[in-house]
Amino acid sequence: MKGMEWTTVYIRGRAGAESEVLKNLEHSGFRFMRGHSTERGLGLYWIPKTVALREFKKAIGSKIIFRYRLRFFTNVEDFVESRHNPKSIVVEH
Repeated sequence: MKGMEWTTVYIRGRAGAESEVLKNLEHSGFRFMRGHSTERGLGLYWIPKTVALREFKKAIGSKIIFRYRLRFFTNVEDFVESRHNPKSIVVEH
């Protein structure tokens, strides 16, 4: 049996977002693994490589995404760049 391949997703947003995101993901039945970060305001998740980022966002829900101004990154370079230059953010779908 072939092993599962995962995509890393970094989520940055307003305070309080992580518990809401986790609650919605758990209730949605979406397959994911939660990571841990010591950085405040950062959520770290792994989703199956075969699933589009858009499906992950649907599982979280648009109300949560907009309420907490969530931004999603699938590579560390874009995430780091967003911390140093917030106006250079490219939104992925």
